[in-house]
Amino acid sequence: MKTDRYSALVRLVLPVLDAGIIIFLITVPIIMVTGGFGITVAGITIKANSLFTPFSFLLPLVFLRLLVGHGWQNTFLVGISVVVALAAIEGAIRIWSPPLASPGMVQIHRASPVLGYELVPGARGYGHLGELYQINAHGFRDVELSIKKPASVRRIMVIGDSFTFGMGVELKDTYPKQLESILNDQGIVSEVINCAVVGYNMWQYYEQLKNKVVDFGPDLVILGIYLNDLGRSTPPYRPGEPYSGENPFEPEPGNSKLRNKSVLWTFLHNADTLFKYKNRHRGGYDYLKSIEKRKRRLGPENKNYAIMTCTVEKEMLEAFSRTLEKMAREAERHHFGLLVVMIPDAVQLNEMHLKAVNRFVGNTCLGLGIPFIDLATFLETDQDPLSLYLFPVDAHNSPRGLRMIAETISSEIQKKRLVKDCD
Repeated sequence: MKTDRYSALVRLVLPVLDAGIIIFLITVPIIMVTGGFGITVAGITIKANSLFTPFSFLLPLVFLRLLVGHGWQNTFLVGISVVVALAAIEGAIRIWSPPLASPGMVQIHRASPVLGYELVPGARGYGHLGELYQINAHGFRDVELSIKKPASVRRIMVIGDSFTFGMGVELKDTYPKQLESILNDQGIVSEVINCAVVGYNMWQYYEQLKNKVVDFGPDLVILGIYLNDLGRSTPPYRPGEPYSGENPFEPEPGNSKLRNKSVLWTFLHNADTLFKYKNRHRGGYDYLKSIEKRKRRLGPENKNYAIMTCTVEKEMLEAFSRTLEKMAREAERHHFGLLVVMIPDAVQLNEMHLKAVNRFVGNTCLGLGIPFIDLATFLETDQDPLSLYLFPVDAHNSPRGLRMIAETISSEIQKKRLVKDCD
């Protein structure tokens, strides 16, 4: 009798388990194709934009299906086989040691008592769009190079933030490396070094120039400014004060948890993070879908709007001017040229009132005798400005936009004879 009841229960449960397994198996390719979905039924919303979501249900259902249909002995053997396989994969990943298996995915920053934080020499990591970040021995996202400049080479060093660093693109597609290629193709033997660090502001540009860049004997330093660089032009510490710096890219706490000790888990988690980031425009990030939607998001209530329209505190603008003047003095003291380029956000293109900050920076440069390029003037002439950025996955410049920036800078360098080989 008990056997009959058990058999009847099995016949009832197995179809339910099979249906659940099929549903979650179908969910995996749907998420992969669509980047995620949201369904509301009877007032209940079911959302999934992570591949971990269906697998977190699928695996228990599969094991329960094995247990009900084949007994605990067979399920136990399958479980042992799975554990052995996972252990083998864990060992293989530890031997391989890809950057994607590092906690936080991008382990290329460390705290600095001078710069707040800096790039770690020799570090490797991935950005959120899967681009490789490889840091050379001097702490730059660039190829290896010597501090001593070759006599026959014009050395150009580029300081900036994420737009110059090249978030979302490979090193060869950044505008410093594209500029290097253009100049060399035109017969100007050049070495263009990317010194940019994501998130840097004006005070860090000055400290980096004074404490690091000048040691490389540049012929020209290019300062790539994005509008929010004006947000902080003075360091967060006073001279003589103890300051150890703070790394804003520090991995989230919790490394003591067992799951964070597994490189396989970290690898899968980081791969899922990449997937979600690439598809975030499908999950409500409207400001990435078009320039017009970005304009609405970066309206008067946004902090960057005040900077774009120069309606910030007078002290902020004055602090920027003082720091830029100190950079100009460093250039004069060490006998190299200084060129400032203003990199626009997509929302500034063809919007005169949003380019007030560009005009302010340009006038400041004019007063200090520093050559200046407002890249908005050039980028907004393009018939397809959306293609100049990584929309809809990211708001930074695309390889095409970075190429246009490099071509513009190259033209201005030669027109204004900013390096000797341009004579």
